[in-house]
Amino acid sequence: MERVDVHIEGPYGWPKFEGSLSKLPAVPGVYLMTFEYRDGFLPYGFGITRRPMRQRFLEHTRKYVSGDYNILDVEAAQQGIRNVVWKGWGWTPEKRAEFEARRSEIVLLAQQQISATHIFVMRIGANSRLMERMEGALGNHFYQNENTLCDRGMFLALLWKTEVPFLATFRCDSVLYELPPQLEI
Repeated sequence: MERVDVHIEGPYGWPKFEGSLSKLPAVPGVYLMTFEYRDGFLPYGFGITRRPMRQRFLEHTRKYVSGDYNILDVEAAQQGIRNVVWKGWGWTPEKRAEFEARRSEIVLLAQQQISATHIFVMRIGANSRLMERMEGALGNHFYQNENTLCDRGMFLALLWKTEVPFLATFRCDSVLYELPPQLEI
């Protein structure tokens, strides 16, 4: 099995909500969205982008504040507890009316989550398939862990039968809970 060392950089701040955190690098790659947890960070989301990270996260911002994404209770999440305070993903006329009635509250909750997010970046090159495989392996790993904060149900491009698996070894200067030291991708 081939091996690949993956240095995980961060934490970075969310664009326009960085506070004292560094700005995201303008690179494509795989990312982890995390909350502070104990002496490190606990992932609540992950993804890939073929565009610069900043551009992708500005798209995420629009989705959060428009109610399209799930929003978590930040204080609970920082204790490792998943508590959804707004259920995104899918619209009905009733849900649209609820969003309109609670819009200012939901926007504030979204901004609280965004502000509390610490982003970590994996620069694994511009190979789209390798990024897809990494995202798929991360998703499988997080979905198998019942205690994770991550949403379920993402479309993941897993290892094809014709592909040779890699063993990714993660290196990070911060503690990332629920991320194993190695993962087959």
